[in-house]
Amino acid sequence: MKVYIYYDCSWENIRKIEDRFGFPHCVTVNGETCRPVDVRDEDWDLLKETERRGYIQIRKKDDTDTDKNLG
Repeated sequence: MKVYIYYDCSWENIRKIEDRFGFPHCVTVNGETCRPVDVRDEDWDLLKETERRGYIQIRKKDDTDTDKNLG
């Protein structure tokens, strides 16, 4: 499933999370991934635990809305 990740931790921890889950090293100034990331099925439990501990927020968005605003 593709989701956005909002990081609520230090840059050092962001890099560790990105490396562990295979996310691209791309974060907006607002602390969110630049594009949706694909989470492997086997990683969901650990990613949810990371969210529960307060390091991240998992956000589901409808990307079609942003395309409508471009024109």
